[in-house]
Amino acid sequence: MLFSRWKVCLLMLIISSQVHSARNILGTVGESAKLKNSELSQGPFSEVSWFYNETQKILTWDKGGKILGFETSLKTRIRLDDDNITLHIRQLQKEDSSTYKLKASLLGTGKEISEHIRLDVYERLTKPKVTSDPKINDNGTCLVNVTCSVEQVKENVIYSWTFEEQGTSVSSGEPILSISWKSGEPDQYTCTARNPVSNDSTTIYASELCAGHTFRVSRELIVVILPSIFSLLITLNWTQ
Repeated sequence: MLFSRWKVCLLMLIISSQVHSARNILGTVGESAKLKNSELSQGPFSEVSWFYNETQKILTWDKGGKILGFETSLKTRIRLDDDNITLHIRQLQKEDSSTYKLKASLLGTGKEISEHIRLDVYERLTKPKVTSDPKINDNGTCLVNVTCSVEQVKENVIYSWTFEEQGTSVSSGEPILSISWKSGEPDQYTCTARNPVSNDSTTIYASELCAGHTFRVSRELIVVILPSIFSLLITLNWTQ
């Protein structure tokens, strides 16, 4: 029984030794990123290897100065910096998001060090667009549903609406905002779109959104009412 428990503890120790934590860095599509070894002071090194997705070797360097890049989508966009260990990736693509692994051997002792670095690449957001569908109810209140959106892939995008209400800034964390507005009330609303590498905002005014719609409603009412008025006037003339 004691031996079985010892085996279980040994197995747990082996498993825990294989678990690694990766440092996280952010990258932007079209820009560059550097994956640096946090233990650079341990050098110099006799050999350095970088892996994509932890297992696919993408580049090696040895103490003779020989650099070998392997046939991957990264080959033409990666290089080592002058320290011969920092991986430089240019023209980042979303597909470059991965956990990268560094393996290096210390010169002299041959001791190996390894490190995992998580790179997440995002698009820089464009200015958000706002669409709306204003309606006027019977008491003259303008009811508007406004939707904020960006052109990029919607993953990892957070929207927020900020507006003034009785002198206090109020924020809503949804892309769709329902506005109930009357003339004379605060009418400025700002939508902000954010992702881990960028943010941008668009400001709208309820008075502008509702003005065109109010005019359209009034024009439609005129089209309906005017014929009735003319008919009424003609009828009155005939009866006199």
